[in-house]
Amino acid sequence: MARLNQAPRTPPSLASRRARGKSGFTPLQLLGLAIFLLLPLLPIALWSTSSKLNIHLKLLQFLPSPLLTYFSPRTTLPPNPAADLANVDPEDPALLEACRKHTSTTEIISLDPLLVYINNFTSAAEAEALIKLGYATTLPSSHSSSIQHPPPFATLPPTLFNPPPHSSPDFAPSFISRSHGPNTKVTGRTSESAPLELDHPLVSCILTRARRFMGSTLLPHEPFSIPQLVRYHPTQRYDLHTDFWPTHQIMKDGSGRLFNRPASFFVFLRDNCTEGETYFPLVDVLDGEDGRGGDLEGLFGGKVLRGGREGVQGEEGGVKFRPIRGNAVFWVNIDGEGVGDRRVVHAGLPVGSGEKIGLNLWPRKFYGWRE
Repeated sequence: MARLNQAPRTPPSLASRRARGKSGFTPLQLLGLAIFLLLPLLPIALWSTSSKLNIHLKLLQFLPSPLLTYFSPRTTLPPNPAADLANVDPEDPALLEACRKHTSTTEIISLDPLLVYINNFTSAAEAEALIKLGYATTLPSSHSSSIQHPPPFATLPPTLFNPPPHSSPDFAPSFISRSHGPNTKVTGRTSESAPLELDHPLVSCILTRARRFMGSTLLPHEPFSIPQLVRYHPTQRYDLHTDFWPTHQIMKDGSGRLFNRPASFFVFLRDNCTEGETYFPLVDVLDGEDGRGGDLEGLFGGKVLRGGREGVQGEEGGVKFRPIRGNAVFWVNIDGEGVGDRRVVHAGLPVGSGEKIGLNLWPRKFYGWRE
């Protein structure tokens, strides 16, 4: 049989036996055991010190290097959303690519008349980029379907970024477009506005989003009016009005076609304000099993409130929408017979403090030709 050869075992050296001592542990092992036993008492000792430094920071100095790197607080500043938005570029290809992939959700507020709340209609970056696009063209608010472009005389304030050097802090009174006659200045509309160019890639993307939302109710050849930014400062408002004209308007291209605004989008782009809700006094909302007068605010998470201004006679009914950046309200103005629905009369309530900026999107629908 083959004989197994086993290497002789080398007895531990005398130095090793001396290092272990009578306990059988090395000094390093004893140190580790002592730390393990004393560690639960360390927070108490640190808390009792007069320096009152943060316990978390004190404990870090006892950690080995790999763990110290893992648990140490960041040495860089946390992301600053305001700073990122201040640097947003409306021409950025990444912004435009994200715009094409953007998604939103909806909540039906009322079926008759149809009024829909759109969550995240725009991203925060899109909202600020749209505001930037309106800087050089700010002019008094107009409800007209054909907005003129005079030389810029006003601009939005430098809330997040600096205005262009040619801007002015002065704003002129607002005006609206009547069914017949020239534009008219009214005391009931005191905001400023800025038209956006239809052919800008970001604006075009937002309009495509709105068109898809409307589905087949807007035909491919039916366009949108020029998008309009509107800004409200403290006390500025827009009293009760409708977005549609009582009689269809005649196109100014010589075709004789009649058009109107079948629906409206109002998008909240900046919401650093108090009050300033969009108010629909004649939209009667049911609250499920609670019926009328239930917890509407709780039902919609505080986005939708009941009534108009608190304590104002005649504004007890209806619903209002808090300004929340990126969210939008959509409603139908005109029924299938081409008749305007007075129930969607609405108002921009006065801003209490701060600044509200919104975006009006008005699709155009054709209703035959002038006889």
